[in-house]
Amino acid sequence: MGMLLAGAAPAQTQFPIIRSETPLSLDSLVALGYQYNPALRQTTLDTRLNRIGRMNAVGSFLPTVSVGADFSQSHYRNPTYKNPDGSISSYPIDPVTETTTETAYEIQWLDTLDGGTLANPRLVPVTRTVTQTIPGIGVPEGDNRSSSWSLSLSETIFEGGRRIGLYRLAKTQERINNLSVVDRKKVLAAQIAQQVTLVLTQEKLVDLDKKLRDQRQDAYNLAKARYEVGAVTELDVLQTQIELGKAENVITSAQRDLEAQREALNQLLGIDLSSEYPIASAAEATPFEFELDQLIGNAYANRTDLHLAELTVQRSKQNLNVNRSEYLPSATFNYQYSRSQQSGKNADWTLDPQNENSYYGLSLRWNLFDGFSREYNLATQRVARDKAIESERQLRLQLERDVRDAYYNLEKVYNQLQITARNRDLAERTLNLERERYRLGATSALGLRDAQVIYAQAETEHLQKSLEYQSSLIALELAVGTKLR
Repeated sequence: MGMLLAGAAPAQTQFPIIRSETPLSLDSLVALGYQYNPALRQTTLDTRLNRIGRMNAVGSFLPTVSVGADFSQSHYRNPTYKNPDGSISSYPIDPVTETTTETAYEIQWLDTLDGGTLANPRLVPVTRTVTQTIPGIGVPEGDNRSSSWSLSLSETIFEGGRRIGLYRLAKTQERINNLSVVDRKKVLAAQIAQQVTLVLTQEKLVDLDKKLRDQRQDAYNLAKARYEVGAVTELDVLQTQIELGKAENVITSAQRDLEAQREALNQLLGIDLSSEYPIASAAEATPFEFELDQLIGNAYANRTDLHLAELTVQRSKQNLNVNRSEYLPSATFNYQYSRSQQSGKNADWTLDPQNENSYYGLSLRWNLFDGFSREYNLATQRVARDKAIESERQLRLQLERDVRDAYYNLEKVYNQLQITARNRDLAERTLNLERERYRLGATSALGLRDAQVIYAQAETEHLQKSLEYQSSLIALELAVGTKLR
């Protein structure tokens, strides 16, 4: 194909440079625009949310599961304590030695009977001294370690249909994101086609200006030759020389306009402004190849903006249903299981605590009044739905008119194009005859200049009308929503 894409990797290249010796067709340029146009790429980024949006909607039907673990160590030191009488004392407490006297009684036997049997007992008091030391108490101080983990599960059993509404809303939003990309591509293709037409028309204008410059160069050379033989005056030579200079200035301006149009096309494509490539001319079509009723039917089937309006109405209705679910009760099941263990400083943390705790619960909730916030939200969604419906209705009313206006304008411009083509041919014949007459000395330089001006005007009008025809055809394609070429 002869096209060179210069630059680094896409992640590093902001504006790739295109170099091509082979003419690029409109389809090739549109494909480049689809790849590098910044606005289209921004719209395409929204489609990245499609998958995660569906997953998020499906996830609302699934339980919420969480796991937690806690390992901690604490240190305590209590230098004061409260006495029974309410006073405050401080640790440490010194050791105390206490001496007490105790009186005990012993049995004494006064007599001994025959056979060794004791008799006549009596109690005799005995006094003893007892010494006791009470140890002191230091400042209470120590360390504790705690190990625990928990598992929680929560499942919403009923939520008033809210989750179903959110799932449908996610599906609709996915379709909107995808269709927005399609719509943006259609608009971009029309913009590229319009800019390509401007570039091709400007190229023809440059060629026309060069052709007129060559004619003025011939007129100047002929005037000098005739002046040398005395057939014309020096004034005729000066006039043709001035016209030649004007023609050179026109070419310079036209070439700069062409560069500007090419840079505008490159900017629209999203490539480097210095990219250079020839453009292939597209085949023209006449409005008589189209049937108006069929075009209107195709517009209803292919206009992505109409489909987007329909999806917007559907989305607004789904939002309304989601808000209505706030008036219904909700039921949630909860389960929690935890294990924990306390230990001293010298004991390690553990992943297998001994204490267990389980919890099961079913909670019911019905919001009976919330300060009219539900009513406000519901009214807001109703207004949004009604606006979306009216926008769709307005677009349907506008659609057929857009197609009819574009078709009738294309037909009008096509008929005018035939007239400008005929005028151009007549002006060219007139110019050729006038040049021949001037060469034969049958007319003046002023007559030749008038013929050149008339031809330039006729050729320019024809090129402008050709541009208008292509623009009208692009407008019809945009109104129908599909390519017609």
